Amino acid sequence: MFTGMSWRISAQSKAGAAAFAILAALLFAPGAAEAKTPGKTYCFNGICHRVSTLQETSALIGKDLTFKTSFYDDCKRDRYNPCGLTSSGEVFRPGAADNAASPIYPNGTVLLLRNPANGEAAVVRVNNAGPYWRKRKLDVSRGTAEKLGFKKQGVANLEVRVIVAPSKEEARYKKNRRYEAVPGHIGQFASLAGAAASREVMIAMNTAPAGSIKVASAESIAASSTQIADFSSPADALKAEARRLYGSDFGVKRVVAPTMTAGIAPIHRSRRQLTVQ
Repeated sequence: MFTGMSWRISAQSKAGAAAFAILAALLFAPGAAEAKTPGKTYCFNGICHRVSTLQETSALIGKDLTFKTSFYDDCKRDRYNPCGLTSSGEVFRPGAADNAASPIYPNGTVLLLRNPANGEAAVVRVNNAGPYWRKRKLDVSRGTAEKLGFKKQGVANLEVRVIVAPSKEEARYKKNRRYEAVPGHIGQFASLAGAAASREVMIAMNTAPAGSIKVASAESIAASSTQIADFSSPADALKAEARRLYGSDFGVKRVVAPTMTAGIAPIHRSRRQLTVQ
């Protein structure tokens, strides 16, 4: 009797677990329905954020903000980051210093970031949702955190400026998409304005004085230039090509790195989300 009862309880438990798994898959499976859509609000664990529209994002170009920023890593190292594609459909590159997640900026948005504690700056593209932890509005890749000097601390107060708003195509979900390359880490600057005036940022914005230079040609630059060889990423190729075109001095003003002042906090987040509005 007890054996039969145990079997029935076990069967019911398995059935319940299977039903929950199916429900979770329907709710959280990545796809166009769950993609981060401009103008919509997403919630997880009681934390809600609204994604800016493309027009609102364009209006933010050139405006400086400061966000307490964390970082996230490969799913094998970061249990709060599910494996799979990002909310934009692009594969997550945790070691690259050129990508970030944000619950408020549409996918495809290009941001200029600077850590005021050491002057390190980077140009990154938003390609994922999250974090949904407290009031955090930005979660950079591990590679970006390393280049900006706050991987050990876990969080830092970063200066943030939108430099390019995405197009409708860039903001929508596309499975296995690959965005045009952005420069990534660009060095140390005395101010965010100084970083914004650098040649590399001008190239990313397609506003370099020498003419229109498209960041989209990073891969072709790496492959075709006779002065460029053996680059680890398209971003490195971009930097080398910028140096070839404009010389080695990007107007970078070196600054002495003071003691890191960013607070230490646990990095808890989830890339999963539910549309509530």
